Amino acid sequence: MTLSDVARQKEPTAGSTKKYWIVNSEARVLFGEKGLLIRQGGVVTRSAGQAVSKFVNALLDGAENGMVSIDTGSVDAGKLAQLERLMDQLVEANLLIEAEDGERYDPVVVGLYQRAGGIVDRATIARRLATREVAVLGTGELADRLRESAGQAGLRVTGADAVESAYVTVVAGAHDDDDLLEEWNQRALAEERPRPWLAVLPFDGERATVGPWVVPGESACYQCYRLRRAAAFPDVAVSEELAGVTALRQKLDNSARYPGLNLVLAGMVTDRITEFAGLHEQMRQPLPGGLTTFEIDSTGITTEHHRVLRVPRCPVCSPAAGRGYPQVWFPRYDDEQGA
Repeated sequence: MTLSDVARQKEPTAGSTKKYWIVNSEARVLFGEKGLLIRQGGVVTRSAGQAVSKFVNALLDGAENGMVSIDTGSVDAGKLAQLERLMDQLVEANLLIEAEDGERYDPVVVGLYQRAGGIVDRATIARRLATREVAVLGTGELADRLRESAGQAGLRVTGADAVESAYVTVVAGAHDDDDLLEEWNQRALAEERPRPWLAVLPFDGERATVGPWVVPGESACYQCYRLRRAAAFPDVAVSEELAGVTALRQKLDNSARYPGLNLVLAGMVTDRITEFAGLHEQMRQPLPGGLTTFEIDSTGITTEHHRVLRVPRCPVCSPAAGRGYPQVWFPRYDDEQGA
């Protein structure tokens, strides 16, 4: 029996032990004149020999549910060592990932595992995603898209009725002066064990935003964001007033006007909270105070990343709010002369 025949075999032999590998869907297998090429991004690994090409082709053709398997009991002792070396090479070339006992393929888990460089094992990631709840607050089409997208990613999505147990909260406001955002900002700051939360705002004629990513006590709060945005308003005559205004409640859902942009916002939010829930300490995207803006013009959608800094005397989150500035006193020159 050749190695290609081993790769094609589906039924295990009596008393055999099956081994499983996860197929790395990010890698591409290319067949060239000099043999097999495995490419992932900018990294290419070459493996010479027609026999290897046939084996890999047969192996991937037999993949089921994102995994391949080999029945080692069907391989004679003379070829077993050769087979093991070949499978190790395919793992080293990032075409395959060796599976744990009883592991099932989950594309979201594998994606996070690869994003973290294998630092967090897949079982831990899977357990975190299965047990950590994500609360999505707000109404309207944008909030609905956020719930739908997070659910499709396999996250446990809850609402306002179960927000106390949520690991992270996403608040979809109708606009940047929405009372819901202010109320949640104050509630998050008052918690004994503050939890991070993410603000999301629909397109307002100028921009849509994902963020800031608020980590109470460590990053800018939502009021810091409002104060800084008001300070950057070009009309100085009204910029100070904008930070403390109260918006009129509107029944019209502005987010429904831009369904395509809502999908973009939902995709970015889902990617960030999935990474946070699954990787936590090894996450890369959710930067404290991080803010992403989306602007629409004649060329399409433009994205920019920013970081909102804390306002030193923010009336909501700063411990120094309402306190006087420290005064430095020096003795008068004539007092020193008299002394």
